[in-house]
Amino acid sequence: MLEEYAITPDVFDPSAYSNTAFIEMCLPHLKESLLQDALVRDLCAGGWSQFCLANSSGMHRRCKEILRKLSQNNRLRRFPQKLNQAPVSSADWCAEGLATSASDPVAGVIASHVTKQQFAQGEVASIEKLTGTPWWQRRSSTVSVDRKTIDYQRVLHRVFSQSNSLMFIDPNLDPSQSNYLEFNMLLAPLEHRELKPRIEVHRSFCKGDGKARTFPTIGDWKTSFSSFDHALKVQGLSAEVFFWDDFHIRLLITDLIGIQLESGFDVTKKRLDETLWSRLGRADKDDWQKKFDPAARAPKWRFKIGV
Repeated sequence: MLEEYAITPDVFDPSAYSNTAFIEMCLPHLKESLLQDALVRDLCAGGWSQFCLANSSGMHRRCKEILRKLSQNNRLRRFPQKLNQAPVSSADWCAEGLATSASDPVAGVIASHVTKQQFAQGEVASIEKLTGTPWWQRRSSTVSVDRKTIDYQRVLHRVFSQSNSLMFIDPNLDPSQSNYLEFNMLLAPLEHRELKPRIEVHRSFCKGDGKARTFPTIGDWKTSFSSFDHALKVQGLSAEVFFWDDFHIRLLITDLIGIQLESGFDVTKKRLDETLWSRLGRADKDDWQKKFDPAARAPKWRFKIGV
């Protein structure tokens, strides 16, 4: 749902295309896709973006614009250098991108027409033929997910590694209940991040449905979240919990992506108990984020947990 690509610098160089006019069609399409549903691997611990900027005077005018937008939208993911020598050409950057994929796979390497001629690997695609590339065509706004913590982490790997803010929106999220006991385990990958993201949990202030509905006090809820509070402290994380009037949608909203989840964040022991996750469009993501923004409307209760 959130793909990651490596890009060779000469994608921004008109002379590296089979026809210099093609860059006017290819770059706008690439920009929109990157800002909607992707990360760009900033190879050599940020060296890729620095290289592109340093050479931007000889590149297309959109080079600086795209790099600025990627940075502003937190879509540049710094990745350590893998090959012994620092890249000095687009072919070198392509080789570096392929080398990093051995330890943490990228969806693909997007190269210019000229650079693609030097690499037979299917992971490398010419930007001019990107729409016909199998791994580009496999992009999807939906994914079937087994309702297990390990599968949630698999799908959210890049989201958790890069996002600066995480809003878990689930009216039933209750860490004291058996189907949510593993929720703190879902957040375990965040423990190893140097810069910890802002974490918010949003749920209904009541429990259950219909005649079975109950109305715990804020003290009751603090007790229900006490085990989660302890787990966050162990993980070095903090979170804020918000309680709202009853709602039914289940979402994960971050600064990078919005995902609607059919079944929320609970887990089951049933084998292959699949649910469907769908990526929200940019406008819908922003709209739902505002609906749960305490600056826009006041929640019934809120409290902080963790460190």
